[in-house]
Amino acid sequence: FSGMRYASQALLLFMTVLLSSSCMQMTGNFAFKGFFDDTYKKIEGTPEFPSDEEVRWVFAFSKKQAEREIGVVYLKREAIWVEILTATSRIDLANSIVYGTLKGLEPGKYQIVLTDVRNDNREIARKDFVIYAREDDDDR
Repeated sequence: FSGMRYASQALLLFMTVLLSSSCMQMTGNFAFKGFFDDTYKKIEGTPEFPSDEEVRWVFAFSKKQAEREIGVVYLKREAIWVEILTATSRIDLANSIVYGTLKGLEPGKYQIVLTDVRNDNREIARKDFVIYAREDDDDR
């Protein structure tokens, strides 16, 4: 019976490791690309973008993920954080990047929040950014 007990303990250990790895934290990085940029750039801190420019962003997951639905929530800081737009994106083993675009936003402080839809919308990542109005060049 000791051989059976060893096999059942090994199976239990294998299942625990398998389940633990499937529930690992999903991590990654945001990067942004302005109209005149050739590539996406990772920006530390809080990036600032002009309100009259379209900015593309990506979130690249650190590790390949099984198929998941990712919630994308845009928040604007008013007296409190106000949800202004929600969307979903699907990732899988072949595509582990979420894409988005910032355009038509009024000046202010914003956040992009990514959530794991199938896991009670658990937060995956959050990135603050600022949209500002350009000053007119007529003042020269």
